[in-house]
Amino acid sequence: MKTLTVHSFAVHGTASLKAILSILGTRVLPVPSLYLTGLTNIPGFVKTEVQFEALLTGSLALARQRGEAIILYVGYLGQAWQARLVAEAITAYRDIIHAIVIDPVSGDQGRLYVPQDVVEAWPLLLSQADWALPNLTEVTLLSGLSPSPDLTPDVYIEAFRRRFPDTSLIVTSLEAAQDLSLRLISGDTDTVFTHARVARHFGGTGDVFAAWFIYYHYYMHLGGAESMQRAALRTLDALRLAMERNSPDLILEPTAS
Repeated sequence: MKTLTVHSFAVHGTASLKAILSILGTRVLPVPSLYLTGLTNIPGFVKTEVQFEALLTGSLALARQRGEAIILYVGYLGQAWQARLVAEAITAYRDIIHAIVIDPVSGDQGRLYVPQDVVEAWPLLLSQADWALPNLTEVTLLSGLSPSPDLTPDVYIEAFRRRFPDTSLIVTSLEAAQDLSLRLISGDTDTVFTHARVARHFGGTGDVFAAWFIYYHYYMHLGGAESMQRAALRTLDALRLAMERNSPDLILEPTAS
């Protein structure tokens, strides 16, 4: 089983396809949505477009020819129209797509860092997803509610669930005092995992978490809650290792075997 990953590819930094490949290795079929010279929080980065439709459909056609089962994981979209192409590919290759995992990369810490039309395109894919892995900012943006200081995170989460009732959800980056929490809602399960907050912020933590979640849930066949907890702990390992070595980027070692 392969994980066909639609995501940006950033040369500098540890995130997006670079992080996914570091963790999942040859299990990944990488389909860049665009190339970046560096993460979007690195000043001076440059974007480069790719032949997205040819890469996506050609990769899926070859996977079918080779008899490969596919986990479809979608992260950063370079342009809103790419969501439509992905949705069309899901219909055309549903026979080989085993599961759909969507991380609707849109923003973090209350800041939007993609065009508004990309945010508006995500529901097309979230409505078909088995799992959604947004942070709290993305849940807020995709809840269908207007941001308001009077509304609690639970209100946005419940609105998101009503909008995408068939999609299991893990919300990351829930702040509580000196801690951070992740909340999983799937069927009758509602589980929270809390850990101490790390002092520094690094780009790419969501990508690292998603890769480890896919590894534990789909390759090690662990339940959703256990996969969430283990993925969170592996992400914390990367954060702490980067801090110990005074690295500006996450450090990923060892990777999944």
